[in-house]
Amino acid sequence: MADPLNISGITPGRIEIDPSKMRTPSPSSAPIEGKSFKDVLADSIGEVQRLQSEADTTIKKLVSGEIKDVTEAMVAVEKADVSFQTMMSVRNKIVAAYEEIMRMQV
Repeated sequence: MADPLNISGITPGRIEIDPSKMRTPSPSSAPIEGKSFKDVLADSIGEVQRLQSEADTTIKKLVSGEIKDVTEAMVAVEKADVSFQTMMSVRNKIVAAYEEIMRMQV
């Protein structure tokens, strides 16, 4: 019966590592491009506000009779609700992370 742990090309033994041939990581000198966390957060909050305003407008149009399709209003309300719930989940995670950092001993 063949040994299931016997893999060709791999031999048991000690591996020698020469420290003089090891590289040390060098920090990247190029700045990271993109939006800051603050900008992403502000954009996300703005999008949630836009969706809620859109839902309010759609409900007002439904009540006034400008639109007859209830599903359009329901979709707008659900979009606003899902985006708000997502924003609240992110907020809760940020607060939890902040509280965890504040509990750390220095």
